[in-house]
Amino acid sequence: MLIATRAARAAGEVAVLLGVCLTAALLAAAADAQSLPQTHRVRLDNGLTLLFRQNPAAQTVAIAAFVRVPASCETAQTAGIRSLVQGMLLHRPRGPEATGPVEQLAQYGAVIASSVQADCTEVMVAGLAEYFDKCLPPLREILFGPEFDWQQLVTERNAQVHLLKATQESGVAYASYLAYARLFAGTSCAWPAAGTRGSLGRLRQADVRRLYERYWRPNNVVLAVCGPMEFQQCRRQVEAVFGNVLPGADAGQDQLPLADREPIYIHRPWPTDNAVVLMLCRAPRPEAEKYAAAQVLAAVLGGGQGSLLWQALREDQALVYGVEANVATSNTCSVLQIAATCDAVRAGEVYGIIRDQISALRSAPPSQEHVDRAISYLTGSYLLDQQSNLHAADLMGVFEIVGPGHGPKLQANILEQIEAVSPVQVQQAAASCTKPAIWVQVGGAPPGY
Repeated sequence: MLIATRAARAAGEVAVLLGVCLTAALLAAAADAQSLPQTHRVRLDNGLTLLFRQNPAAQTVAIAAFVRVPASCETAQTAGIRSLVQGMLLHRPRGPEATGPVEQLAQYGAVIASSVQADCTEVMVAGLAEYFDKCLPPLREILFGPEFDWQQLVTERNAQVHLLKATQESGVAYASYLAYARLFAGTSCAWPAAGTRGSLGRLRQADVRRLYERYWRPNNVVLAVCGPMEFQQCRRQVEAVFGNVLPGADAGQDQLPLADREPIYIHRPWPTDNAVVLMLCRAPRPEAEKYAAAQVLAAVLGGGQGSLLWQALREDQALVYGVEANVATSNTCSVLQIAATCDAVRAGEVYGIIRDQISALRSAPPSQEHVDRAISYLTGSYLLDQQSNLHAADLMGVFEIVGPGHGPKLQANILEQIEAVSPVQVQQAAASCTKPAIWVQVGGAPPGY
């Protein structure tokens, strides 16, 4: 996928897949970015940015609300506070009929999910298009309601503690946590979005309120909508509900200093017969010149069953259960990650093959065939995502967050940029991105043991 997050997307929990899968002919014809539906962008008088893409054949509508609240606003003392606020958004005082905004959405058959990313937080709503106007007032209450149901604060704090425990119950999640902690040591990207046990124990109601009042305001929000209605209809309905929410002062964007890191190999025991080998390194920001080449590099290495690592680790020797490489795109902490799961006794071999494949790409370009396959993989994944209203809305919002003011243009150009990547550019991306790298092995014996 062209855009990924540190954690598995919450969007997957509520995605409503629309239409049928693209045929091979459609994939080839639609590779030109101009063939994608037009994205409309307008900024309301109160500063809220509205993005809209029409899907005339759909019976559903997806709404993704992004708040620009970067990880850099957290400190070691307040780690996890963005997730805590995000959880509290769904707990508002109930009205006369004993229903809150989440229950009101459920009455119209809509489902809701939320996520916290490095550059923003997101609330996603998917439901029937005929109830679009009915879903907007509850969403407004979730984002801009005057008060929280503070009795739920302890519940949300405990839920985040459970998320932290779950991190250590998944080999890939635990390895990723260790890698981020090393690569971004001393910064707010070093800890999980849920924070730490120490910080969660310190956070209080006043802290939650302070962060909420600073960032949750219409001039800091991107609302992305994908559905069958006309753009002007969508705009009128959004303006009617959100247009009178007062803007606030500019929240500002804290800078995140990223120090250079030395390459390191981290090993941790794991009480199972399986092991995880993971590599993490920094990747270019989405507006950087080498961003497209980094995406193709990841797909050449671990994008599907035709990738170099799949062939070397799975088809040739059956050393792994699975291997994947992707770029988690962010203006704050963009990374390229490779993760492979294998039998514990084979971890050393798996590490050696991944290391050698990366080293080979640093020394010489991949074949044109491998680059063409990687480009087709990325193009197909992107275009298939566009068939889902929720994924389409999610991508519109993410591109606007990472490219404020020109998100639609940035998104429209991405396929063209990727299609133009050459084998030499992939080699250059490998040389610049994969050094230094943080390697983590969870389970098995360390290499050379």
